[in-house]
Amino acid sequence: MSNDVKGICRRTLVTLAGAACLTLSPSLLAGDVANGEALYHEVEIERTIRGEAYSDANCETCHDPSLYMSEQRKVTTFAKLEAFVEGCNTNLDVGWFPEDVADVASYLNKEYYKFEE
Repeated sequence: MSNDVKGICRRTLVTLAGAACLTLSPSLLAGDVANGEALYHEVEIERTIRGEAYSDANCETCHDPSLYMSEQRKVTTFAKLEAFVEGCNTNLDVGWFPEDVADVASYLNKEYYKFEE
């Protein structure tokens, strides 16, 4: 077999293999819905645990939890809550990454504020 024919055969096989993968990939990506939901909830639980740990270690040194339940609180939306948490992070040089700020805001929201995220 000549090199040209081998090259054509190889390209054809690669193309067919790629087409087969593209055909199968939606069903493979869809996976098991129950497992996807379970994974989502596991990640959400991990984020809540991290948020609580960061909050306990940092926020409660300045803020009494009753502050979060006050009728005169300044925070009125989830976006403002995230901004306040980021403000503490920046002004006090806490050193949290953006995902840490999001975890703390999400935890405080679930525990105290109950805003739509």
